[in-house]
Amino acid sequence: MKNFQKILHNILSETSKIFWILFKVILPVVVIIRFLELMGAIPYLAKFLEPLTGFIGIDGSLGLVWMAAILVNIYAGMAAFASLQAIFDYSVAETTILGLLILIAHSLPIEVAIARQSRVSAIFNLLFRFINAIIAGKILNLIFIKYDLFSEKNISFLKAPSSTVSNIDWAILQIQNFLIIFLIIFSIITTINILKYLGIWQIIINILRAPLSYLGMSDKVANIILIGLTLGISFGGGFLIEESKKNNISKKDILLSLSFLSLCHSIIEDTILILLLGSHISGVLFFRFIYTVIIILLMRYILDTKYQKFILEKITYD
Repeated sequence: MKNFQKILHNILSETSKIFWILFKVILPVVVIIRFLELMGAIPYLAKFLEPLTGFIGIDGSLGLVWMAAILVNIYAGMAAFASLQAIFDYSVAETTILGLLILIAHSLPIEVAIARQSRVSAIFNLLFRFINAIIAGKILNLIFIKYDLFSEKNISFLKAPSSTVSNIDWAILQIQNFLIIFLIIFSIITTINILKYLGIWQIIINILRAPLSYLGMSDKVANIILIGLTLGISFGGGFLIEESKKNNISKKDILLSLSFLSLCHSIIEDTILILLLGSHISGVLFFRFIYTVIIILLMRYILDTKYQKFILEKITYD
């Protein structure tokens, strides 16, 4: 009984540490974003993305959808898309490219702040995700054009939102979100402890050792990659922050693992949400994963040169 209480105390203690790290980062950001929403600033900010969406090859109106996802989250982007789809006729190709853009670059104020706490430059992470979203979107569009893929009219499962959330409902929603975050972190740590006790966790680490090594990362970030891939960068980043503060992970591991998760994370929930827009899975899951692996391999190649120390000093912090 005493051992159980000790284990539970340790799990709650670690959960509280990681939750508090995320809480301090997320709370001020969501308040600022809420203020921008109430001021009606997001549609004006979306004007900056219209030239980029045109360059990528999708309708300029979709800049509003992407901006909503960038500043708030995927759900905000989905709501914006639901409002526009009744007005514009988008193709499956356009919706798939939009989905890819959103998956790579969304919730940037929060997730870039988490990256900063993980000892990676916020400016680098912001530009890394934004530029890669544009490049990946452009490449995917060129592939669709070359092989004449998914030009048919898009059919979405979404309906237009009926009303704006009140401030009280918004506050209640944020409290619920933070409670859910705490419970998810608690569940993650509990599951990891159970898997370690059963010896399964080490088997998973051993399986991941080869692909991680190929991508230039050590097995020390295996749990972070697993958590980030399945649950998202906020949770994976939270664990990365805690581990980086303990100095258990090298700067190279921190940069590569966070860069990997920046491009490819929450492959279950986020992918399902984007598929509801009418996007095709080939672009939002398979192409995204392949693109991520190629980018990380390029980064590994660069970091294996004599410039590694210079790059890490400029991008990461002590």
